[in-house]
Amino acid sequence: MELTMRSVFKADQNESAVAGKEQSDLGITLLEAEPGKTYIIKEINTADDEMNSFLFRLGCYPGEPITLISKKKKSCIVVIKDGRYNLDKLLSEAIVL
Repeated sequence: MELTMRSVFKADQNESAVAGKEQSDLGITLLEAEPGKTYIIKEINTADDEMNSFLFRLGCYPGEPITLISKKKKSCIVVIKDGRYNLDKLLSEAIVL
């Protein structure tokens, strides 16, 4: 019985590790990030051309570093290319890190 319990426990640990890896491969949005850290933008996830254009003009595009200064429920303050910006919830959710 003890051997079986250990096997089940190890299987649960392995499944958790695999699930965690899949989560990290998908990336996180800016709203899920930790304030005070610098991240590299993986992608801009929006179908709105106007929003893509606006973020691009700010210097927010894949491969670019972005620093999250602070965040609230509906906005984030970030630094992109030495400029400080307040991004609303919609823009913050479109940025994948």
